[in-house]
Amino acid sequence: MDKKVLRVGDYLWQVVLNPNAHDGHCYDDWPAISAALDAVGIRHELHTADVCGSGIGMARRICEQGGRHIMVIGGDGTINEVVNGIFLSGVDTKEVFLAVLPLGRGNDWARAHKFPTDLEHVMEVFRRGQFLCHDIGRVTSVRENEEPFHRYFINIAGFGFDAEVIYDVTYNKPHFAGISVYMLSLARMLFRYKSQPLRVQSPDFSFDGKTFLMVAAIGKYNGGGMCQAPESIADDGLFDVVIIPKVSNLKVIANVKNLSDGSHIHKIKGIQSFRTASLSISSNQILRGEVEGELLPLGKYEIDMLPNSLNVLTNLP
Repeated sequence: MDKKVLRVGDYLWQVVLNPNAHDGHCYDDWPAISAALDAVGIRHELHTADVCGSGIGMARRICEQGGRHIMVIGGDGTINEVVNGIFLSGVDTKEVFLAVLPLGRGNDWARAHKFPTDLEHVMEVFRRGQFLCHDIGRVTSVRENEEPFHRYFINIAGFGFDAEVIYDVTYNKPHFAGISVYMLSLARMLFRYKSQPLRVQSPDFSFDGKTFLMVAAIGKYNGGGMCQAPESIADDGLFDVVIIPKVSNLKVIANVKNLSDGSHIHKIKGIQSFRTASLSISSNQILRGEVEGELLPLGKYEIDMLPNSLNVLTNLP
């Protein structure tokens, strides 16, 4: 992996903070975070993204106004909003540098980049300033007689089971607290979900059959630590596509450990995996897709790679 080393203290960083992250305590954490940034000489200005989706417009405005050094404080959803804002701004994204202080529940992108969990060691990652020329994916939802809908992603786009869990989280939230809404929906869908017909076509591979789930991955993890694409590389210019074919729900439950450590690639019979820079996904039934917990409009999905298109802080060796 080729990296650029940046003297982070030489620049003013625009901080996009999601106060709802860290179980709603992210804003309470800000004084300590700001003091830690001051201590390592990182100048910064705060922008609060307190409404779902507001990080997109915020990052877009920052770029349009000349900002090229952006820091995200939040989880995977906030990171993805900021990435979309950067790419929608129309600037040369290779001039933009993105740093992340992970404070979400899942922190799947940060897990793949081996970010530490304590503030002191995260500041050390910032101080070293090693930036990777990260790949970015673009998924387009295509429906007849409608404008195509585009969404960029830095981690994983999921289809089938993953997206059905997000749909359940979004539209069937429980009316009580005290349990993770996501984990409740995950457990519920493990018993309800039925594999769907899926057609995947790319210059490198084709698949047609009933499918439990598929992912087009730049990162390794999604769903709060599930290592669904264990061999993915963030800067190789290719998606790692993993397709889990029709399996019984009980078999999926029995393989939760394998899904967590990435060994499912070799242990679930019939699993398909390949690498490609572009692919299309379609079905003759309703097929949901999602990126970082955001549902995509229904339709046919076209996915293409934007290789090495954004400088992103990493802790990978």
